[in-house]
Amino acid sequence: MRLSLALFLCFLLAGCPAPKPSPPSPETPAPSTPVPTSPEASPAPSSTPEPAPTPPPVTNFVGTWTTSDEQGQVFDLVIFPNGQVVTNWTKGKDGAYGERGLWRQEGSRLIAFYHDGSSDIMEATPEGVRYAGHAAGAPLDRAPSSTATAQQRPEAEARFLGVWRLNKEPDGTYQYLSLQSNGRAFSSVNGGTEGKWSVVGGAAECTWPDGWVDRLELTNDGWQKRSSIGSGTDTPADLSPALRVGETRFEITP
Repeated sequence: MRLSLALFLCFLLAGCPAPKPSPPSPETPAPSTPVPTSPEASPAPSSTPEPAPTPPPVTNFVGTWTTSDEQGQVFDLVIFPNGQVVTNWTKGKDGAYGERGLWRQEGSRLIAFYHDGSSDIMEATPEGVRYAGHAAGAPLDRAPSSTATAQQRPEAEARFLGVWRLNKEPDGTYQYLSLQSNGRAFSSVNGGTEGKWSVVGGAAECTWPDGWVDRLELTNDGWQKRSSIGSGTDTPADLSPALRVGETRFEITP
């Protein structure tokens, strides 16, 4: 009996394989929890600095500009396209002869060099065109002797402003006439005479303390000067050609 039971157990152990373990069930992934971020950790928006204001694009200074000297005296600079510059500043030793020189442009500024050794700078800034005057012999990198604003004149008026060469004297010299935008006129006659001028009938009419009247007018033959005692005279006492200094080439003698 024990033998049979033992054989029976052996048969069971040999013929019946052991049950396989059940495979592990796949685990369900836990939902991901977002990682909190602090405001300090967030990148700050990039702050782009605002560009600096740029000067107005003044690329052509040619024309007539009004400014003032260190005493506040008004005068004008006439910038000609031929590279020459003339001012009607009459407080120098040359009086109505004014100043004449050459100019060049460097970026947004113009530099003028005159026959007496002085120099001027006109520069475009965000606030407008600025003028700086330098005395004779003063380096341009030093502080200027005067600074002021500069305003461009309209052509209807600007065509008369500046220095005019008039009658030729017996000794070979010429008379000169300076017309400023403030209505002042200066003549080289009698060592220097001051008068007034205005636009009358398309001409520049100058009146002088001694009663003489000069008219600068454009004719078919070019500019001419008519001189008479009092205005309204049909027959002038003097009729001669007039030349605006700077429109033709001149020589600069220091």
